[in-house]
Amino acid sequence: MEIAAKTEKRNIAVIILRAAAALAAAGAFAIYYLKHRGGYAWHQFIAPFVSLALFAALFICAAPSFVRVLKGGGDIPAPYESKKAETKRDLLRIGIAALIIHFAAIFIGVLIFRVVDGFAKNLDFATLFHHAWMKANTDAQHYLDIAEHWYVNEGNEALFIVFFPMFPMLVRGLNVIFHNGFASALVLNAIATVGAACMTYLALLPALGRKRAKAGAFVYMLLPGAIFMNSPMTEPLFMLFTACFFYFLNNKRFLLAGAFTALAGFTRSLGVLLAAPLALVGMGELVRRIRAKENAGAFAARLIAALVISTFGTLAYLWINYAVFGDPLKFFEFQWSNWHQKACPFFDTARYTVKYGIDALKDPEKLFSLWLPQVLAIFGALMIMIPAARRLPASHTVYFLPYFAVAVGCTWLLSSVRYLSAALPIAAAVALPCEKKGGRSAVFAALIVCYLVYMYMYMMRWGVY
Repeated sequence: MEIAAKTEKRNIAVIILRAAAALAAAGAFAIYYLKHRGGYAWHQFIAPFVSLALFAALFICAAPSFVRVLKGGGDIPAPYESKKAETKRDLLRIGIAALIIHFAAIFIGVLIFRVVDGFAKNLDFATLFHHAWMKANTDAQHYLDIAEHWYVNEGNEALFIVFFPMFPMLVRGLNVIFHNGFASALVLNAIATVGAACMTYLALLPALGRKRAKAGAFVYMLLPGAIFMNSPMTEPLFMLFTACFFYFLNNKRFLLAGAFTALAGFTRSLGVLLAAPLALVGMGELVRRIRAKENAGAFAARLIAALVISTFGTLAYLWINYAVFGDPLKFFEFQWSNWHQKACPFFDTARYTVKYGIDALKDPEKLFSLWLPQVLAIFGALMIMIPAARRLPASHTVYFLPYFAVAVGCTWLLSSVRYLSAALPIAAAVALPCEKKGGRSAVFAALIVCYLVYMYMYMMRWGVY
């Protein structure tokens, strides 16, 4: 009777949570429709409706896992029991394989650039290497400029305050050894890539088991947007900190999880959103301790400290804005004035992305390199995560939901493929079919094809950002 009563209460909580999500989505779309019905044709509401419905469906599918965690049931119902010796062997093999894949991808990119660029045939290898992975209309050079000169408050370089400090700081430190920003960035990203692969395996192991966790360690390296791991960009470092966060969260080491949230938040604006799973799992653990009478007060103090620590990276970035410009929010001004970006509902991004894709039907270069990949990334990420929400830890979904809403919700989005490829829950979801050999083969065959096609478009200098 007691078990049945608990199940009934849990079901009521799930029903309430799902109803709230459905009503919130319906209300958001109604407001959006009333606001824009005079300016948009009826068919322009289809993409926003579908994307918002998929987002709500993802929350609804994850609701039982949210309730389970908040009631003290834990984030991973049946943790995989791994053997230490086996795990060590896997980590060694993953690290070596990740390094080989990383450098193989770099050299394949150089080879493609050598073939497709008319001027590349006249370049020596070092110059060819540099030109291949320093695409002019990406942010790579901006990070190297920050590493060289730090942030300034005048001239064109004042705009670079919109880029977060962790990556250029580390490049600046390595410049003492290598005396070359590009070389320092490549060394840093090689280390971060290998570290991220190993930590992704450890982070996914308890929930997904050995085979899927090993697959996940390489899935994140082969998602299309992961080509940017080969250039001076923040993706490998961000993935490393994210994977470390989930590893420590799984092991209930909340202070360290908070510290890695801060590091991720000092690397990219989206990093601070790791505080969402930190709060969810922490609250669930607090409830469990209260029920078990296990010194909940001391744990509550540690959890609060972890949540405070998790904001330090973002606060440090705001302080840099203030120190350089006297305004902690100066980056917002430059994001709008120079990049035409400000926050907007993520479902409106779906609208204009589909619209621009249709407008680009007569321009195959823009269609296939920019708008079509963005449409596939936005809708595909949600469709991948919906069935995965029932099988992944709640912490993954509660991180992905705000991550998606913030990453996709801006007025001139060009990099959704790159942003979404850096979300660890996507790698975990894609790795779910990889338990059996046939599933692994199908997943990696599709990933490799998409990766090489996206790399080709990057080397052609098409609309890949």
